[in-house]
Amino acid sequence: YQRLRRLWTSMKQRCYNPKTQKYKDYGGRGIKVCDEWKNDSKVFIDWAINNGYKQGLSIDRIDVNGNYCPENCRWASREQQSNNQRKTIFIEICGQKKSLKQWTNFMEWKYGKYSARYRRGVDVFTEEELFMIKEKIRKEICRNRLK
Repeated sequence: YQRLRRLWTSMKQRCYNPKTQKYKDYGGRGIKVCDEWKNDSKVFIDWAINNGYKQGLSIDRIDVNGNYCPENCRWASREQQSNNQRKTIFIEICGQKKSLKQWTNFMEWKYGKYSARYRRGVDVFTEEELFMIKEKIRKEICRNRLK
C-alpha cells in the first residue's frame, strides 16, 4: 500500500505545510484532513480499500470547498477530477449540463479554442456550433431509443 501511504502524506502536506506548492489551494483556504485520517494512515488506507480505490484513481473531494473526510471524498479518474474544480466551466444545452471540456470532447473539437473564447468574455459557442451540438444530441437520443 505504498501508493496509498504517499497519497495520505501528500494530502496532509497540502493541508498543513505552508512550504508546499499546493498549500495555498488547500490549507491556505482552510481545507483540513479529518482527525481520524490525519492521525492514522491505516484508517485512511482501510477507507480507501473499502471505498473503490484502484490504481490510476486519485482522491477527490466532492465539495471542492470541503475537507478531506469519508463523507466528502471518493476515488476519481483524472477526467472526473478535472470536472470537479473551482475553475471548471459548466454549460447547459438541451437540459444537459456538462463541462466545456466534456462538450468539446463530445463534438471532437479542440478545447483550447473554446476556453479562449470564454476567457475573452465572448460566447463560447456560435449559433452554428450550438445548432451542431443540438443536432448531435437529438441524433443520440433517437439512436438510443432504437436500441
